[in-house]
Amino acid sequence: MSAVKKPNRVIVFLSSFIGTALEQYDFLLYGTAAALVFNKLFFPTLDPLTGALAAIATYATGYVGRPLGSILCGYLGDRYGRKSVLLATLIIMGVASTLIGLLPTYASVGIWAPVMLCTLRLIQGIALGGEQGGAILIAVENAPQKRKGLFGSWSSAGGMAGLVMSTLALSITAKLPEADFLSWGWRLPFLFSIVLVVIGVISRARLPESEDFAAARQAGTVSKTPLRALVREHKKEILLAAVARAGEIAWVINVLVFTTSYVVTQLQLGKPMILNAILIGACISIFGNPFFAAISDRIGFRRMYLIGAGVAAIGIWPYFAMVSSAQPLLVCTAVILAIGVVHPMMYGPQGALFASLFGTKVRYSGVGISHQIGALVGGGLTPLLSALLLAKNQGSPWMVAILITAFSLIAGIAVMAMGKAAVDDSSPARNGEATVS
Repeated sequence: MSAVKKPNRVIVFLSSFIGTALEQYDFLLYGTAAALVFNKLFFPTLDPLTGALAAIATYATGYVGRPLGSILCGYLGDRYGRKSVLLATLIIMGVASTLIGLLPTYASVGIWAPVMLCTLRLIQGIALGGEQGGAILIAVENAPQKRKGLFGSWSSAGGMAGLVMSTLALSITAKLPEADFLSWGWRLPFLFSIVLVVIGVISRARLPESEDFAAARQAGTVSKTPLRALVREHKKEILLAAVARAGEIAWVINVLVFTTSYVVTQLQLGKPMILNAILIGACISIFGNPFFAAISDRIGFRRMYLIGAGVAAIGIWPYFAMVSSAQPLLVCTAVILAIGVVHPMMYGPQGALFASLFGTKVRYSGVGISHQIGALVGGGLTPLLSALLLAKNQGSPWMVAILITAFSLIAGIAVMAMGKAAVDDSSPARNGEATVS
């Protein structure tokens, strides 16, 4: 049997980082637009608060599609390989985002406008649900044994680069006169997606298959029924990873979606200010994710994640105190620290931590499904619950702080329950074949 060819790690880095950046650009662009634009163009017959709530609800639709995408793409990735699935998800995401930029508004086609918007958002969710697990694995499965945390963070860093691009795109167009921005300016970032798709396809066309999967295929040990094996033997790992993911994403989505809406509509502060703060925080996070992931390679993935969850649970209180002050400098500082420092403590080591829970035969499905179940709960429901809590408490955000604290603490408990197998370099889980049939 011939040895598995080792891929060029520069190409692996570019494929994991750039591909995720482009897909997250499309997905996160929608979230910011939901808070700033869609309530006015697709739900104009509702009062401002209800319209904002409805717009954020369409945002949550994407999180419904993500588990579906992780199931479908997880099966294909574990059965046939990572590379082709990652190419397909990139193309699907780009096409859906471009079509959003071409949609007619409620004023043109009535109720069909929000229906089409929700449909395309669902397709976006399916594509991203299939993307994230594969982008993590293509890096982790090609990583040196002692640097899996760092390699796994490339996808996370790419995701934040996508946030930078999406926020920058809307920041630029938001400088247009209000009428022009609502008429055509908001469409430009979505239409730009087609250009990014071409760049991403060129990058991923050179993507090699992961070493772990290539070795499994060469040895004839690829599972024909990865989903069945996953559900039969890894229920606990799926649940724990999903809960940990929910706590991580609840924190950052609270900043990106709820805080953006709260600052603009409730505090009456300018859109450019909050978008610039998000932009700076995301730029810092591009480097923060590899930084904390590299630390996790030394102290353990689980320990680093626990530190992040603890900081998030406590930090949400001074965060909202700074935001509620309505002082632009304090608001910007809070947002920058939340995205650039606190979030990477969990997001950086997350890829390697989750990958360590599953063997090669079911790893794409396991990482992807747990990732997206957590995203659905923590990311899809948090903006809705936060908006409802804000309305119930006459504009006070402190009930939202309690919600985020609860998510963070529960995530920490889940990580503690993962056990030593998730962090032990010598364990079978870290070497690819933990209790997998």
